[in-house]
Amino acid sequence: MRTFETQIGRFKAVFSICHMLCVLCVFSSSSSLGQGAQSQRAQQFKAAHSWTDPLTVPLVLSGNFGELRGNHFHTGLDMKTQGREGLPVLASTDGVLARVRMSPWGYGNALYLKGPDGITTVYAHLQRFAPDVQSWAVARTYKGRSLGLDATPPASAGLTFQAGDTLGWSGNSGGSGGPHLHFEVRDTPSQHPLNPLQGWVTKSDSRPPSAPTWWLESERGLASVPANGVDTVVVEDEIRVSIEAYDRLGGASNICGIHTLQAVLKDGQGEVQWTHRFELDELNFSVNKDMNAHTLFPVWKRERDQVHRLHRLPGNRLGVYAGAPDGVVALDSGEVATLECTVRDVAGNETFRTLVFKGGASGLRWERVEFEGVAPQVTSSSDALTLSAPQATLSWDEQSFFEPTQVGWRTDSTGLSARVWPEFEAWRGKVDVTWSFPSPEVMWGISGAALPQDAWPTTQWVAVHEVEGQIKHAIPADVQEGAWRMALPGGGAWRMVRDAVAPKVIPYHSGTPLVQGGDAVWFVEDLLSGVDTLTLTIDGRWARLVWDPKRNMATYEASDDQHPSGAPVRVELEVTDAVGNAATWSGTLVWP
Repeated sequence: MRTFETQIGRFKAVFSICHMLCVLCVFSSSSSLGQGAQSQRAQQFKAAHSWTDPLTVPLVLSGNFGELRGNHFHTGLDMKTQGREGLPVLASTDGVLARVRMSPWGYGNALYLKGPDGITTVYAHLQRFAPDVQSWAVARTYKGRSLGLDATPPASAGLTFQAGDTLGWSGNSGGSGGPHLHFEVRDTPSQHPLNPLQGWVTKSDSRPPSAPTWWLESERGLASVPANGVDTVVVEDEIRVSIEAYDRLGGASNICGIHTLQAVLKDGQGEVQWTHRFELDELNFSVNKDMNAHTLFPVWKRERDQVHRLHRLPGNRLGVYAGAPDGVVALDSGEVATLECTVRDVAGNETFRTLVFKGGASGLRWERVEFEGVAPQVTSSSDALTLSAPQATLSWDEQSFFEPTQVGWRTDSTGLSARVWPEFEAWRGKVDVTWSFPSPEVMWGISGAALPQDAWPTTQWVAVHEVEGQIKHAIPADVQEGAWRMALPGGGAWRMVRDAVAPKVIPYHSGTPLVQGGDAVWFVEDLLSGVDTLTLTIDGRWARLVWDPKRNMATYEASDDQHPSGAPVRVELEVTDAVGNAATWSGTLVWP
């Protein structure tokens, strides 16, 4: 919903201070070594220590370092496991386990191996760990009565390995979209991920990157220009430029990330006006969400295209850039400027693109980003930090957005649905919302009360954000003094609904959760606020569950050995959702 006049004018005014602060913050915390130094570090390491690739099958990658992902850059390599689970995963270095994680989200089952010379390797989405590690990890979950684990084994556990030892077996745990191994190389002191293809893992690649589309951004909106075949574009406004650029590696069709991009703008006499460069050698988890400021977020949100800004937003803290930050192209009528862009992958293959700009009456078709048929009732500049709106008060801190923008609000006629702006700009932080109840008549109609004056329900409220019929966010809301209170993570259409439906808990077979091998499996599903807790007891004793939200399956693994054999035993599984609705399955089971 922001105008580009606000965006660029305020961008110029605030950038000198913000850029200085960002440079001090980022380069002190991210200190990238550069491609040559990173490769040299890998070569020196391998000359002094043993190194083994983590898989024994041919290396095929579905994802690489620096690829744009949801809210982050990808920090490792996604190694294909031939579409199956259970491949041996080998220790790449000698080392000791510094961290063991078991989670239904993110990296799933993951091991962090601390090796020599300040290098840690990470192995994620595993199916199972090596027996000694699995035994230690499971024992720790029983000790803490926790379904997940994030712990450092003590030296007394003796969990040390040599390069080539089996750490575990590949799987599909956590946030994985299919069986594969996520592999990382990290600098141990900083825990910054390093690009594994810079000398650590060898992958032949002769395919140059692709750069099919330029994106132009002005106060009128967005316009796209093919990067092949169009050589001159007439512009009459101040614009900023982005380019879609990605790579494909040998053996797979997956879209991966580029390694280096350099853009140079020259005037009609060939004088350089500005340069912009980034190189993805090293990343920093503490600012990784700033990927949303690196990419052209409106296009990323809609299309998930790998589009890179050729400028740096003032709130962008990433330490991967060099050159002039603003990237504005502003031409008088008849003036000419040339933009040259070189895109490289980590193997050194490159693609070159050129676009000539000429000042004049533009025939470009600009697409509005915000205000698609509806406008806010009220707006406030983001630096105001508050917005008083019909039926609501919004507040945020100065770090919530990557650049100056407008925050807006509109409530519909029922008072149960609202739209929040900006919708197509990245939010770095959340916005606190106090949303007053609508009229008694509206509340009466949805509450089931006998009369309008009866008390309104004050529990089980959820703020729901849907896109094309799919729930993207369901945020439980507190009720205080006749208002819902919540922290929203992004803009768009939100509505308040009550979740009074308990989760579903169904045994794997019609009468029993027991499956071949002795595991007990239940299907667990909650369609609105989401599953929050799962508690399994066997004859009243707590037992561990493996929760897989991708498949809505909760599994008690017989290898935990918390059940008797050949005798009936009482088993109970209680599931609660995020607003406190509960469902219980109970029954008598006889394990073989």
